[in-house]
Amino acid sequence: MMKRARDFFSGTGNMTKKLVEECEELVIVNDGTEDLTFTAGYTTWTLKPGEVFDERITGFESIAITATGAYRGYVRNDA
Repeated sequence: MMKRARDFFSGTGNMTKKLVEECEELVIVNDGTEDLTFTAGYTTWTLKPGEVFDERITGFESIAITATGAYRGYVRNDA
């Protein structure tokens, strides 16, 4: 089944985003000059400046981001 991008987000500081439905695919781009930390589901990751996280992970309904620089992202879900 084809996945569609939805629930786009961007920011320059801390953010918690509640999703409309449970998702399993997440894309985050760290456009800043400092590390970005995010939690989706029960796992926390750190992205270095310029890194891209584009993975299928355990289902999650919210994303918590800790950052001091710019970032952007979205989730993918069934069409």
